[in-house]
Amino acid sequence: MRANILLMHYARRPLDCPVCEADRLTSMADARIAICVASGVAIEDIDSTTGYNHSRAAYDRVRASWIDLIRQHGASEFHEVRDIEWARGLWAEKRPEFVEDDDWLTEALDAHKEFIASLGRPCRRTTCLVHFPAPTL
Repeated sequence: MRANILLMHYARRPLDCPVCEADRLTSMADARIAICVASGVAIEDIDSTTGYNHSRAAYDRVRASWIDLIRQHGASEFHEVRDIEWARGLWAEKRPEFVEDDDWLTEALDAHKEFIASLGRPCRRTTCLVHFPAPTL
């Protein structure tokens, strides 16, 4: 079994015993650190508490993933906009130098406009902020 799949399996199984849960979370962080190190992530880019990869490459992958999601599907104020702001906020806490002057949402909405134009048909998502903006009062 691939290590990341096994890790996800255990990550989704919180324990009722507080001491056991603390141990599980520590073990999860240790496992993430090991995977990061094995993947070539520099030690200084790994969060020692959680084991998450906070490298520039990880930031670029997360950012590109959000932009591509919104490029293809548009964005709703109650889902993607809220979630992309949450994800960007996490990066702002850990690596503020990466997010400074980097507007993920604007780039994603521009990419969505271009994508829909290239399809030659209207956007079909009725909650899309780009193509079906909410009326202003």
